[in-house]
Amino acid sequence: MASVADDIYFPSLADCLSGERVLLSWKLIATALSDHSGQRITSPAVVEFFSSAYVHSLLNNPATAFESPNEATKTLFNKKTGTTNPSSASGSQSDTELVKKDAEWLSKNAKINLVAALRVAVVEYQSRPALHLKGPLSSQDAKNLQEAAGLNNGQGSAFLSDLGASAALDAEEIWTEFEKDDTRRRRLFNIYLVERRYFMMAADYANSIKLYGRLPTFAKVEVNLAQAFAMKLSAKDDAEPLLPAYLQVLTDAMSRIEAGLKSVTDEKWVTDEVEFDWLQTLLTEAVHALSVIFQVVDSLGDEFAPSGSVQQWFSLMTAYNFFDAIQPIHESIVPLVMPLKTLSAAVSLIMLKPAKALTYLSDREEDMAQADSIHDTYLISSDVLEQVHQSIIGAAEADCESATPVVFAWTILLHRMNVSYQARSEKRDNLLQQNARETFETGGVVRSVARRNSAGSIFSIESSKFDSFLENSTSSKDLVVVEQLASMVTSHGRVFDVMANMALMLGPSDEGSATPLLSSRVKNVFLELLKVSYPLVGYQSEPVSSLSSVLSAGRSYWDLSCHENLTKTQDVLASFLNDDLALEFYFQQALDRYPYEFLPFVSLCKTLASATSLGESEQSEMIVNLLRNTPTLTFTLPDYFQEYELVQEDENTNSFCLLEDIPLISLSPSWRGRRIEDDAYRIPAGTYGRFITDSGRVVLMEYRHSTLSLLGRRLDINLMKEGYQSELGMLQPYETAEVISLFATLIRMDYLKTKVEGSSTALVHAEGDILQEAKKHIDVGGGRDLVTVVCETMDYYMQVELAADEEDVLAILNSCIQFLDAILPIYPSRVWSYLARCELLNTDSRAGKLTKITGSLDMVSGRYEFLSSCLRLFSNLIDTSMTSAVQRRSGIQVGGRKKSDANPWLGTADKVLSTVSFSIAQASVDIFENTSTWRFASDTYRSSLLRHVVPILHKTILYSYSMGDSTIQENLTSCLRRAANYVIDCFISPATGSLRFQPLLSSFITAFTSQQSTLYPRRHQMVQTQLSSVLEFSTTLLRVANYLDKSSSMVETYLFKSSTLLARLCAVSDRLRKPTTCLLESLVVNAGKASGEPPSLLGYLGPQISKSFLQLLSTLGKPFELAGDVKTAWRFFSTILRNRQQWMSNCLLTGQTPREAMSKDKKKAEMSSNSVFAKALAKLAKLKDIPSGEALMVLDFVASAQNFWPWTVFTLQKDTTYLAGLRAYVRDLKPSHLVVKTDAARASVEARLAAYIAETFAMQLYHSRHLGDPSKLAKDLVGDLDYYLRDGVEVGGYNKSLHNNFAKNFSNKYAGCPVDAFKRTLLEPRELGKSYYYDLERADEMLRFDPGWIGRKDNGFKTEMELANTNLSLVDAQIALFHAWEFLLVELSTCLPKDAIVTKQMLQVSQQCLNANQGIPGPESIFLKLVDARANLALVLIQRSVQSSVPIKDVDRLLEALVGTMNGVEDPFGRESIVYYRTLLKALFVTLRAYHVSEEKADAQDGMAVSVIQTILNILDRVVGRGFRGLVSLIHENEATVAPEDLGLLTAILQACLSVPTMDQSQTQILNIMAEHQVVHAATSLYSWADRLADQGDPIYGELSILFLHELSALPLVAEQMACDGILGNILSANLTKFMLKSNISPFFDSAVAQRCYGIWAKGILPLMLNMLTSLGATVAPEVAYVLNQFPHLLEASVDRFEAPGASRTQSRKSPHYLTLLAISEAHSLALLTRVLEALRANNNRDIPAVEWDAAGLLENVDFWLSTTKLLKERLMPLGQREIDWRGMKASVPACDSLLEEKAVFQLDAIRDVLSEVSDS
Repeated sequence: MASVADDIYFPSLADCLSGERVLLSWKLIATALSDHSGQRITSPAVVEFFSSAYVHSLLNNPATAFESPNEATKTLFNKKTGTTNPSSASGSQSDTELVKKDAEWLSKNAKINLVAALRVAVVEYQSRPALHLKGPLSSQDAKNLQEAAGLNNGQGSAFLSDLGASAALDAEEIWTEFEKDDTRRRRLFNIYLVERRYFMMAADYANSIKLYGRLPTFAKVEVNLAQAFAMKLSAKDDAEPLLPAYLQVLTDAMSRIEAGLKSVTDEKWVTDEVEFDWLQTLLTEAVHALSVIFQVVDSLGDEFAPSGSVQQWFSLMTAYNFFDAIQPIHESIVPLVMPLKTLSAAVSLIMLKPAKALTYLSDREEDMAQADSIHDTYLISSDVLEQVHQSIIGAAEADCESATPVVFAWTILLHRMNVSYQARSEKRDNLLQQNARETFETGGVVRSVARRNSAGSIFSIESSKFDSFLENSTSSKDLVVVEQLASMVTSHGRVFDVMANMALMLGPSDEGSATPLLSSRVKNVFLELLKVSYPLVGYQSEPVSSLSSVLSAGRSYWDLSCHENLTKTQDVLASFLNDDLALEFYFQQALDRYPYEFLPFVSLCKTLASATSLGESEQSEMIVNLLRNTPTLTFTLPDYFQEYELVQEDENTNSFCLLEDIPLISLSPSWRGRRIEDDAYRIPAGTYGRFITDSGRVVLMEYRHSTLSLLGRRLDINLMKEGYQSELGMLQPYETAEVISLFATLIRMDYLKTKVEGSSTALVHAEGDILQEAKKHIDVGGGRDLVTVVCETMDYYMQVELAADEEDVLAILNSCIQFLDAILPIYPSRVWSYLARCELLNTDSRAGKLTKITGSLDMVSGRYEFLSSCLRLFSNLIDTSMTSAVQRRSGIQVGGRKKSDANPWLGTADKVLSTVSFSIAQASVDIFENTSTWRFASDTYRSSLLRHVVPILHKTILYSYSMGDSTIQENLTSCLRRAANYVIDCFISPATGSLRFQPLLSSFITAFTSQQSTLYPRRHQMVQTQLSSVLEFSTTLLRVANYLDKSSSMVETYLFKSSTLLARLCAVSDRLRKPTTCLLESLVVNAGKASGEPPSLLGYLGPQISKSFLQLLSTLGKPFELAGDVKTAWRFFSTILRNRQQWMSNCLLTGQTPREAMSKDKKKAEMSSNSVFAKALAKLAKLKDIPSGEALMVLDFVASAQNFWPWTVFTLQKDTTYLAGLRAYVRDLKPSHLVVKTDAARASVEARLAAYIAETFAMQLYHSRHLGDPSKLAKDLVGDLDYYLRDGVEVGGYNKSLHNNFAKNFSNKYAGCPVDAFKRTLLEPRELGKSYYYDLERADEMLRFDPGWIGRKDNGFKTEMELANTNLSLVDAQIALFHAWEFLLVELSTCLPKDAIVTKQMLQVSQQCLNANQGIPGPESIFLKLVDARANLALVLIQRSVQSSVPIKDVDRLLEALVGTMNGVEDPFGRESIVYYRTLLKALFVTLRAYHVSEEKADAQDGMAVSVIQTILNILDRVVGRGFRGLVSLIHENEATVAPEDLGLLTAILQACLSVPTMDQSQTQILNIMAEHQVVHAATSLYSWADRLADQGDPIYGELSILFLHELSALPLVAEQMACDGILGNILSANLTKFMLKSNISPFFDSAVAQRCYGIWAKGILPLMLNMLTSLGATVAPEVAYVLNQFPHLLEASVDRFEAPGASRTQSRKSPHYLTLLAISEAHSLALLTRVLEALRANNNRDIPAVEWDAAGLLENVDFWLSTTKLLKERLMPLGQREIDWRGMKASVPACDSLLEEKAVFQLDAIRDVLSEVSDS
């Protein structure tokens, strides 16, 4: 056994104070053990905790947990406090010293050892945020809550008083008070008391694991806890040492109570409240100690407890009189009194073990020696018996009511001992007299004794060891005393009432104090007492009533579920059914008296039929089989009936035989003509029976019949009392209620058995099921059945006025509701139809009876039960409306065992469901509102009603909008749409008042102010369940408002004002953190969508509460670290950052409140090491070691910080260690296509993680680029990008065949229910995995009825849906990966523009993008967007990569990929593909231009001839030729999708193609291509129509077409062909050209037409004629000269533009004179044209006319401009954006200031050169 605390029980102090480890307090351990979900108990931290030998030693000897100070603990204390590293303990030594001083103070004032005190001090240190949150409300909090509740001053005062905030202080004052030493010490002492209470609770639960191998609750735990915790007992005797240990705990607790708190501490702060808390702690310890003691003795089975323990126990009971003196002196003590007294009685009874003791006494009489040797029992110890007797006599004399069961048991044992004693005494006396007589007759000769202990000898009648006890004269123990004691406890059934009350108090129920296991075992002890008392008491109403209470406590209809997991050895019902004596004493007696005594038998049947622990044993069907085949019938023989004869008169059994039939049920004379007589219930002549009473005519007939059928018939005739006569009498109202409840229970249990896997005993779908059996004789031939009868009964009693018989009427209505719920899975259509026509609910034409029945202000017990039943039925109805959605539409039959099982929903109209669900929604909203005004007998009732009504409202909304397309009128759950909209409007409409918000607020307040108790587990669970449902409903309200784009400002206002309670609820229980955080998250999201500044969450909480709240959440679910809780916390943090919560975000990122940040020096205001952001970065540094789900959330948080709060970059720049963790993670990722084969979900998570990491890298590069040199980080990253280079571009995860086949097969199987109907909406967040896209959980609920959903080998549609979801989650992750990789790669190329590796990677990725786009994308629009995104990325990467020298081979591969991608576009200029194709055109142009900048251009020319040239020719064919022709056609058709840009791109591509080296060798092919597509004709046609196709008056297509022709004319063969086709004539005949002939055009004109025509002239017509003149020479010269002469005004204007400023006498000096690059180009073209024409004209002046153009004047002006460079700079005007950009770019020659100037000077020099040659010649 471990003697000192180890590192598991008490980790290093440094780790605890630094937050690296959370010390597992006993409260946390108890929370885990009592967790009904079973998740916390199996968490690694708890399993490790219970693996500690020291923990085991504490559980075995609990008194050592908080033992007194000693040297060993002092040494350990010094060791623990002396080795703390100051730097790790919250950054200062002060925390360590403070904790040390606190421990010393607590050790002194609580009289506990230093180590235990230190542990408590550490718990206080780690719990400070939670303790602060659980502290008093500030004045601002009180004001906000009062406003949220909508209360005025008077009401508000009472409201705040209930909250304990009537004298609220300012938040700063509260914080100051919280930080004081005295306050902290009060907290220390309080935590010490809490730890003591929860330690005993943990010990209680842990010992259940040790003794029973299971938790005492119904928690579902898959692992063997006893084995996992190393608590498995090797033998029963191993448990015995626990008895003295826990008896000592009980003794110590009671001793401390007697001594009082003053004996422990005399501090001045000790108040009455502290004393009551102290008393509560000790009483709680006592209760749990009693529980363990009971369990230990119970685990011994048939063996007696050690006599020493029995004596110690009863000596305690003597001292404390069965705790009778403990009174409920304070509200905190009240819940402990009854459990204490009940357990004391139970322990006393199990110590006595009356049944075993009676057996022992009986065995002892038969063989005394053997009995003594077999048993070690208290019965052989006179001292123990005397102690027991004295204790019980003392209790009896004190009239201790709680001890009456013990007194009763003792009277039975004492009676048996007295009888045994007297019998032996009489027998001994008789033998002595006989022996004396024989001796006298034989003359005094003594016979030799052959056997001393021979039977019948005097020596065999030895004195029993209890004889001395009986003979002891200290107190009387004779039969007179026995009779007196028995009379006292059984008078008026007192002891039976006590046991009944104790059983009810135990539960399991909302009011029950014990766990289900303990409750069942204690009730088993009471059952044993009832059994052993039967021979003395007999069958009477009191013990029968007590038995009913013992068996039925916590077994109401609504308690029945398949989640109960007690075994048949632990369940009291199973014990009763397996106990022949109990069945004989009570059940058989009840059967023999039925139906003469109606209720006992029916009630017992109902209770026993609800046993769930019997499995498929014979006893499991015993009750139903008996009800189907009942052997006897007991009733009063009619007075008129005399036709019988007595039989077996000699035996005096009062038996007789019928001579005539007795009709049990017959038609009254007045009805005999209207109905057919039913002879089913007629006892035939010859039936035997007997009179069972000495007087009267009560008979028991041996008449086999079906009780189920008879009860059904009696219910039927009960509705027609005037038409029938029954010898059994008509059912009374309370009997009617019990019968209907019996049927409901039987049907419900039968249904639950069908849900148990492998069950073969269910009757619901069998030929002779319960409903079929019950309807056999109901109105034969009338088509009625039990359902009809019960519905008519409910209709009848709904018309009855609630008066004197209110209780009975409500009981009947309650039973009818239970019955409707029971048959709901079998006949759902009938239940819905009945509710649609009955008067229970409101309709458009009438008010429902439910409102009237529950309309009273006082919600008395009966009305509460009825209302509660209605709400549970309503909830199940809403569930069935969802689960039946597919079955109602598809018409598939239920997968029953018989082919005849019909679809129970056939014929059910959606309108019925819509109407009823709407009425349910109305009723639920009314009930929800009224919960705040009704007066309840118990506060538990209010919470219970809210627990039932809120999920109805929640599910109505959730089922309507969480799945499918909510925009369409018909979807799977459209029948709930009207009800859902009603609920939504009720709560989020602007007219919503505080009345509807009050129940929500009261739920928050109830949970916040509720006292934490280690008992009453169901009540505690109920409060938390109710609050969770309220929180989830509120969350869904906000989400659905956001989803439907409705304003939720009213609800937001209420919730923001209540946010202080929401934040504080997270400290009340860790089970509430997840739903509370989700609500706050939704609140922040909705508020953040407002156009104005959103309300500040920190502002409403206050800085102190905000900081404590974030500190609490930043523990991230420690120590249990449940995945859901951790992810919810991180998601909430990210939401805060993304939704404009400035101050809360600052607190998250820096760990400081705004006031703290502003009070510090700016240089010192750095990020705290305890901030959430710092923790996130620390986790990223170890990304490999954290779960993937949490890793996703952490990366999302860091990404949100970078994106929304750029100043965090300074923090990230200072500490980049987290980047190493990210790089290491990405570096080790395996290829996605390998991972997906084994685990597709993992592959999707890895891809999403890689996306976040890429985004983080990109943001870091971006900020580094703006802050300094990013090259180091960029170079480090380049080598870690293998995963991105492999999987970053191609979204290869989409399995098209899977989705197509799944959708097709699903639609074929479930007609009318396409798989798209199961798509998740944005109402709920979703996670990557098996339920990502389709809502698998709800699909499972809807399709579970069909065997094909699961499949024979788990290969059904469910598996396919899982595969589809997993595949789509992978696709989504890969798409996110692509976008992040795109971002990262662009940043890398920006940071390392000349890096060869990056350039190579860019080319590789661009080629991957193009190749990926060649595949067929998925059908979803997101894939089309992805294709566009990949094309855009490829364009960007190609543009950047070609800026540096790229090997020709790489360009060739890129061009090949690009052409292949473009060839795959079916309709390039279609509406859906033109944007994408336009991007590809741009990429193609950039790629073609790469051939001009490559260093290997010259070397690769030979290679181009074969491969590249052919590719370019294909481009000219498919892209340029066909594309141009198609574009022109679309332009003529006024297709809106086509833009002038497209023609420009084709022209640019044509130019790039023609300029590729050696392309001039392929002129013939190019000519043929262009001729095939009639490109020249198309361009000419477009030019001629350009004026009518003008874009807002701008004939842009004229310029584009002429430019295209100009580029084509660069090839001599093409130019020749164009000349042959008369291209110039066609141009001259066009309307645009005619306009140019008539008008002056200029680049400076305001008219768009004039500007465009000038561009056509200067950029198109002149260069085109120049190309033709160059190619054809003298052949085309006359035509060219002719054309030029047609434009004399343009020729003259071209020269005038160059006039020196001020040289013109006609031009105003005030108007500025500008030159343009286009005008210079025009002059240059004219100079060349005129120069060539003059040269040609020298040989042929007859055919070639002279061109009148002032070349000399132009030359003079050009010289002027070239000589005045300063003036040229001033007067050079850019036209268009490109020339503006040139003006801002540096020139390559020093004489010019800009690239624009350089180009102008270059062309002016060229003009001068050309014209100078002319002048020289």
